[in-house]
Amino acid sequence: MKKVFLAGDAFSSHFFDLSLDEEELSLMSWIPIASYHVARFALIMRDNGLQGLGISPGDGLLISDYSLEPIIGRPVMVRQEGQYIIRVATEVNPVECVFSCTDDHPPLILPSENIRIVGVVSGIISQPKIHQG
Repeated sequence: MKKVFLAGDAFSSHFFDLSLDEEELSLMSWIPIASYHVARFALIMRDNGLQGLGISPGDGLLISDYSLEPIIGRPVMVRQEGQYIIRVATEVNPVECVFSCTDDHPPLILPSENIRIVGVVSGIISQPKIHQG
């Protein structure tokens, strides 16, 4: 087992703030994960917008570098103007990107030049045990 630092809470219904400074992450709480996992950090899901994918409030999302994983049809972490959101990458092209939820929230359509996909959900831990940093 290895530990992955818990960077904060995640939402699919609205943008949230997050500090991904490596030094700050090393001081935060952590959750144990399998030693083979390549997650950079973890987030705790706080809403039910991705429940159709089996992701419930309180579940741990393991976030990996998106360049290592395919993203279309997968939950991704999107940054826009310094804030983040977790959504499913429905369509990504040079002009615009469409991100959806699995509940009643409308799709989020963002111009490609204003966003950055910073990670992909590469694992889910149901109600993880959180250890203090």
